[in-house]
Amino acid sequence: MRRAAGFTLVELMITIAVVAILLVLGVPTLRGVIENGRIRAAGESWKYGLTLARSEAVRRNAQVEFVTDAGGWEVRLVTSGEVLHEGAGIEGAQRLDITILPDAAARVTYDSFGRVVDPNPDDSEPIVQVDIESTNPPTDDDRYHPLRLQVLAGGMTRLCDPKVAATDSRACL
Repeated sequence: MRRAAGFTLVELMITIAVVAILLVLGVPTLRGVIENGRIRAAGESWKYGLTLARSEAVRRNAQVEFVTDAGGWEVRLVTSGEVLHEGAGIEGAQRLDITILPDAAARVTYDSFGRVVDPNPDDSEPIVQVDIESTNPPTDDDRYHPLRLQVLAGGMTRLCDPKVAATDSRACL
């Protein structure tokens, strides 16, 4: 008589125990990867919008502004208000804490040389820094990396990590 092929109860219990241990060890790391990915996506979206506004100002030889609101951002001509491009805010901005400096700043205007106009044509201060963090960061601080987007005086933008040492190349200016 031949014995039926299959798994014993002991073998199944050991397999379930190993899978449970791997999940307990892997889920916190995966959560940090997901949070960092969402932060990076939002930061890259804002950086893209600012870079696009600057390049369009130079290309069109006109003032172009990057304007942000709760729903995302827009790049538009200052003179006509024509929207050249927009970001819908779906790049991972949900459950993120986005802090813009100076307070109440909502736009950056670039002149035809790609430099930041200070103050903006509406007499508001231009955005100089955007901090992007998770509203519910993972408990493992070593793997969690908030980002800072800096708008430099010459018009260039830079994504950096405010948590790293000043000697690190990823450090903020």
